[in-house]
Amino acid sequence: MKKIEEERLENIVGGSSNISGTIINAFVNVIKLLIDAGESVGSSLRRISADSICPLK
Repeated sequence: MKKIEEERLENIVGGSSNISGTIINAFVNVIKLLIDAGESVGSSLRRISADSICPLK
């Protein structure tokens, strides 16, 4: 393995993007939340249209 000179070490740039795992995890959690909300709304609409709602009495 070659040794890199001190001056050349300052020019090394790494990484391909600035997106961290925390940001990706936050987006995934938002998507999961939207999917769950959509399922709840869809289920409610289906039950309303089928007139199979439990009474609140």
